[in-house]
Amino acid sequence: MRVLICGAGIAGLSLAHCLLRGGHAVTLLEKSPALRGEGYMIDFFGPGYDAAQAMGLLDGLARIHDPIPRLVFVDAGGREKFSVSYADFRRLFHGRHFNFLRGDLERLLYEQVKERAPVRFGTTIESLREAERYDLVVGADGVHSRVRALAFGEEQRFSRPLGYYTAAFILERPPGALRGDALYTMSAPGRQAGIYPIRGGRLATFFVWEAAHGRDLRRAYAGLGWVVPELLERLDPAALYFDEVTQIEMPRWSAGRTVLVGDACQCVSLAAGQGASLAMAGAFVLAQELERAPGDLAAALARYEARLRPAVERKQRAGRRIARWFVPHSRMRIVLNDLAARMAGWPLAWRLVRRALAP
Repeated sequence: MRVLICGAGIAGLSLAHCLLRGGHAVTLLEKSPALRGEGYMIDFFGPGYDAAQAMGLLDGLARIHDPIPRLVFVDAGGREKFSVSYADFRRLFHGRHFNFLRGDLERLLYEQVKERAPVRFGTTIESLREAERYDLVVGADGVHSRVRALAFGEEQRFSRPLGYYTAAFILERPPGALRGDALYTMSAPGRQAGIYPIRGGRLATFFVWEAAHGRDLRRAYAGLGWVVPELLERLDPAALYFDEVTQIEMPRWSAGRTVLVGDACQCVSLAAGQGASLAMAGAFVLAQELERAPGDLAAALARYEARLRPAVERKQRAGRRIARWFVPHSRMRIVLNDLAARMAGWPLAWRLVRRALAP
């Protein structure tokens, strides 16, 4: 089968890896001029972990895993409230959990396919028409998918904003006031920030805030203390990742010989988590179904959607419930969030927490 994949992110590269193992001819298009930067830290567990195991990638994931001794929770002034051992947190998932930068995962996947399939950077699809050059066109081009717009309609028809913005950037050196190698989470009403050291003595940041504070990151976090003012002073707008926190809901994921995978059709939002995990799992399931039904593309695409959609919809519902807790809008909610985080160290609470995180 000749397959054109638009998007060389986690979903697209995972699908290419699976299809190449099955002997298919794959071409990838990526609108960015090169692989993207590190991005933000992601928790990787659940269905993606199972898919990675089946794809023979666990050793590679272990190499890019960035274990953090503890998770530290601080107030708006940077004073530590409590901490949770990462070892305790990982036990929630029976050890089947990784931490790494999104860009590190993309580079790992790219290494698996770059010698076996052309990856055309700085290129995207301008139009779609029925022709014989490719048997299947896959939109793996993210929440703002160009393929989805061409095949199904404009983004506004399928986007469900949750009322938050998010931003992330990396600094080459951490502020002098920051000590230790923990992952720090700072919460203030309607605002949350994650700060953590990464390889090479650098610092990664991650911000999520209520849309009521406006789109501008500096204004949204004005007035907070600790290292936040220095971080915002030193950020390079050209290197800033920024987006609206949204979900993508669609009545169908395929049309003719075009199909969507990853955030293009199943975005659950960062509030729900597991976006990267679901992207890899979705790619793996799509490849499986294409292998099961050679010559019957319609049946393969229907089974792919039938297998994956229930888990995606459950995770999206959970994401909408979790959103108001993910970025608590009041001090009381922050106190309750802190209590829930402390529970990671309580064996009797593990089952409840794991159930809440599962897709």
